Amino acid sequence: MFKVFYKLPICSLSLKSDGEFLTEVDFCFEENFEENSCELLEFANWELKNYFSKKLKVFKTPLKIQGTSFEIKVYKALMQIPYGQTVTYKELAEIINHPKAFRAVGNANSKNIIPIFIPCHRVLAKNSIGGYNGGINIKKFLLQNEGVKI
Repeated sequence: MFKVFYKLPICSLSLKSDGEFLTEVDFCFEENFEENSCELLEFANWELKNYFSKKLKVFKTPLKIQGTSFEIKVYKALMQIPYGQTVTYKELAEIINHPKAFRAVGNANSKNIIPIFIPCHRVLAKNSIGGYNGGINIKKFLLQNEGVKI
């Protein structure tokens, strides 16, 4: 298992890889492990640097997408939401042909272990920003970085 950090002004990201795929991204406030990088994580860090400097809009880092078939369907749909755009949980449910499953879509988003690369921050509640595993401040930070007005 390989691990590195990526520092943001608001927190750090812990990136994990099996050497072939990015397997996990965590928001953290302490860097409490020794880094052990690999080529894939160096590429992921390069992509993050370019994403946060607004030069990259689509990630190419290979991801190990895991979950139920429904969750994987949600994650693949999330990766189709363009940079700087948002959808509601209901709209995402309609996109994946499960129009009444907007709560299940929200639940799948909450289980996303590769945030940013699988951009669940681009999904909003009907009348609010909605929730986010990293916290609302991080969600706002990510959306504002993409130019979304909050």
